[in-house]
Amino acid sequence: MIGIYAHHHGAGHIQRCRQIQRQLAELGEDSAILSTAPGADVVLADDAMDEHLRPHGRAMTAGASLHYAPYGNPGLRQRLAEIAAWVERYNPKAFYVDVSVEVGAFVRLMGVPVITLAMPGLRDDAPHQLAYTQADAIIAAWPGWVPLPEHLRPHADRVHAVGGISRLERAPGAGPGGGRDPRHVVVMAGRGGSTWEPEDFDAVENACAGYRFTFLTGDSRIEDPGELSALLSRAGVAVIAGGQNSVADIAVAGAPAVVLPQPRPFIEQKATARELARAGLAVVAESFPSPAQWPELLERAGRLRPDWSRWETAGAAQRAARVISEVAGGARPDSIALVSLADSSRAAHLTHQVNLKPEGTDHVTVALADAPVLRKAVPKSHVVSGTRNLAAARNLGARTAIERGADVLVFLDADCVCSGELVEYYCRALANHPDAVVAGPVTYMAPGELRTVKPDPHPARPNPAPGEVIAAQEYNLFWSLSFGMRAQTWERIERDFGGFDTGYTGYGGEDTDFARNLAAHGIALYWVGGAHAFHQHHPVSSPPWEHLDDIVNNAEYFRSKWGTYPMEGWLEAFAEAGAIERVDGSWRRTGEARA
Repeated sequence: MIGIYAHHHGAGHIQRCRQIQRQLAELGEDSAILSTAPGADVVLADDAMDEHLRPHGRAMTAGASLHYAPYGNPGLRQRLAEIAAWVERYNPKAFYVDVSVEVGAFVRLMGVPVITLAMPGLRDDAPHQLAYTQADAIIAAWPGWVPLPEHLRPHADRVHAVGGISRLERAPGAGPGGGRDPRHVVVMAGRGGSTWEPEDFDAVENACAGYRFTFLTGDSRIEDPGELSALLSRAGVAVIAGGQNSVADIAVAGAPAVVLPQPRPFIEQKATARELARAGLAVVAESFPSPAQWPELLERAGRLRPDWSRWETAGAAQRAARVISEVAGGARPDSIALVSLADSSRAAHLTHQVNLKPEGTDHVTVALADAPVLRKAVPKSHVVSGTRNLAAARNLGARTAIERGADVLVFLDADCVCSGELVEYYCRALANHPDAVVAGPVTYMAPGELRTVKPDPHPARPNPAPGEVIAAQEYNLFWSLSFGMRAQTWERIERDFGGFDTGYTGYGGEDTDFARNLAAHGIALYWVGGAHAFHQHHPVSSPPWEHLDDIVNNAEYFRSKWGTYPMEGWLEAFAEAGAIERVDGSWRRTGEARA
């Protein structure tokens, strides 16, 4: 069973849900529509409150985290209880919410995968972002060419633009020209309320000599889809609000249109009307035109030959149903492991990493030394004994994580902690680029500071916008502090070049070598926006004198493989201090004391 929630304001939500429900049935999926609207499969209690009883501020919105959660509303309590009882009885494998932040969050808290609808308009507020973040898929009932709104870009990988969803079927011969009465104007007011009524058109009719007006509002609405489609297919011009269903109906009928967007929450109709005007599909008036303006307005609309096929209504409900069915099919979620290297000197930092990691992730620590100490420090991590060879330790960590069942490996320096979104953004990027390695920005924190928000990434590394994934052009910018890949990619790496090269001893060079091997073997590297890690402070020297011998030896080893030197800034700094020099083209210790 699949649950469907339809908002009861206006008729568009439940009509759209009925179309999707029919297509789900074609896919062999049973479903039920839950709504306050009459005619739903499960009619829910009404949670509306009298205006004078409605609380304000936190009492209404739970501190602006929700849209509607008023104190003292028995209807709301009963409504949610009915939804919970239905979920308990039918154990749905997915739930499509069209639309309600609160219902989506409530159902998700009961452990049911949720699909939601992306409504047009400005929806960058916290409640909408909560709805989009927790949804496994987001259906947009507009065509794929419409630019993705800014507030949906962090969720772009889960947005499915399916096209306009209508209950109508195209009447024979319907189109912008043939069979239409150019002097017949059909005016449709949505059930969600309108700023204009038929009487507002009295003066318009008087100003539009020779035009005949048909008003579909109130009791004059046409419920039969076939009759409505036939009427719109013969009309010379349709005058509509900017609701999604009205636009989809006009698109199916292929009618020239004047769009008068109505005031709706989050300016949703204005946003839709703006896209229609940009595409040249309709004439748009932001406010009700004066009677004298209507003749020219109708003439302009009548001259349009809109290619309404661009609104992609054909098969839209079927595409939406497929998205829902795929979520309901429920592929096994990935098992994710964080892999880190440490010794007892980093036990405190590692403790923060382990205890701040996302719930549901495994953690593997390769002990460079002091394994018993680390096992006591981080009992929530699986600690294995390794060596101080960093390359060998990373290889061991990856292999251990895979043996423990990991599908996705996230490598983190022992000093780093995850932001709340790091694993999510890595997993999203790897879902779209499963054969790649991904890497995110790193913020260096001040002494004594510990946080997982407000990133201020190191400027030397890429920092795309959250949700943006950019193919790397410069592999030398790879940094082993934070990166990830799927287990299959690691296994390919093992086959192709053995993982991290254990010829590097001690500190330095092995991560740049790894990146060179990625490029040489055709493994893509992507920078992932929003996948922030935060590096905890510890004392360092610059250049790192404590690793001088390792850096010189590893730099020479790197050059023997690739013909160039890594870590050139450090090498030059050591040379300026008199600690190393070039002899026959190679760096050597001078025996001089540190300057």
